[in-house]
Amino acid sequence: MIEKLLKSTALKYAAIVALPLLALFYSPLQNFTILALGERVLLETEPVDPRDFLRGDYVMLDYKISDVDKNIPLKSLKSLEGYEGTIEVCVSLARDADGIGTVSAISVSRPSDGLYLKGFLDYSDYSWRSSYSIEYGLGVYYVPEGTGRDLELAVREGKVLADVRVLNGHGVLKGLEIVE
Repeated sequence: MIEKLLKSTALKYAAIVALPLLALFYSPLQNFTILALGERVLLETEPVDPRDFLRGDYVMLDYKISDVDKNIPLKSLKSLEGYEGTIEVCVSLARDADGIGTVSAISVSRPSDGLYLKGFLDYSDYSWRSSYSIEYGLGVYYVPEGTGRDLELAVREGKVLADVRVLNGHGVLKGLEIVE
């Protein structure tokens, strides 16, 4: 019975049409799911030059959770002694009294519970630095034309929080909040 279905010409054509459509819509559907079902966390931003005449107005963001103090526990990373390069890590987040996310631990494996973000840790020789650098892929936010400079000033003054939705370690930047 299954062999007849697999040999069916209609099924083959349906697969030929469906697979590219699934590939096309996978990323937007994943982001929509994270925005709809993800847990909200606010992240403190740090200034980065946001101007580019070719791409329009957007803001480049860096986060305080991107520079992680070396005193933060690095679970499961002891086996990487002498390793040089970039590795995928799970960064466990705790919220302070204002709901702002802070790093509580870093691991190469998924935490069993709690809020975490997946990121890439540059595990190069950091003997001279006091922190690790982690990239989360949440660095660009497009803004209405003419508002980029005002937002850049607010970021430089430390008045901008990023509203990030997180689901299963994947984060999506929903918006920016200016606080006084």
